[in-house]
Amino acid sequence: MEFIRKKLQPHKEWNILCLNDWHLGSHAVNEELKNKILNFIDCNRENTRILLNGDLFHNITKHSKGSQKDQSLTPQEQFDLAVEIFKPYADLIDGVTLGNHDWRTEDETEIDLMLMFCKMLGIQDKYLKYRGVIGYSVNKNFYSIEMFHGTGSGATIAAAERNLKKMKRSTADVMYCGHWHKEYAKPYKEYHIDPYNHQVKEYKRWFLCGNTLVDTESYAKKFSYDESFPSQAVIKLSGIKGKRSIEVEWIR
Repeated sequence: MEFIRKKLQPHKEWNILCLNDWHLGSHAVNEELKNKILNFIDCNRENTRILLNGDLFHNITKHSKGSQKDQSLTPQEQFDLAVEIFKPYADLIDGVTLGNHDWRTEDETEIDLMLMFCKMLGIQDKYLKYRGVIGYSVNKNFYSIEMFHGTGSGATIAAAERNLKKMKRSTADVMYCGHWHKEYAKPYKEYHIDPYNHQVKEYKRWFLCGNTLVDTESYAKKFSYDESFPSQAVIKLSGIKGKRSIEVEWIR
């Protein structure tokens, strides 16, 4: 599994902005929320980092699922828009993965859209492809986030939680997926045996499903899924020495 480590400058708190399932080019993209997120980055640039966890593009192709009528931009236009949006923030991006909508082009043509996107931004060293762990160190606190876009069905919150548990592959502090378009963040306890000090140590971990940027009403009604509102997660890391903590908030 790929591992990227980033040393952060001392700040009281760091924002790790978890961006997934933007589906650029879809008619259902919530432009108000997109602008709110970009404004958040602009206003908090000095203590914000960005993770891109798949399905950046809607990317309906001639041979894929979905109707061409569901997107307002061609795949090329979606790609160009993504580069335009994220180019000013390239220096803030620490990890990028591939989602099922993104890999449609690779399946059909062996062209990796997300790798091309990273090369356009000059961040190909941040490309994890399917899965990886991002480690942050700040003021002698260390945090880790495992990123994987997610696969399979997840029509309910319970299904998304089950999938997160199944897909976790590391002891990272946060297991972060997207894919299921659910706003879900849950802390849980994990115990590690310390044989040298004859202790069982308790750790607070998180499961995180990062929801989506699209309004889900139309397809939720079509497939009888739960209707929800778009949002994106922000992982809050304490930068205070000796006061290590993780919390999750949402931009809605």
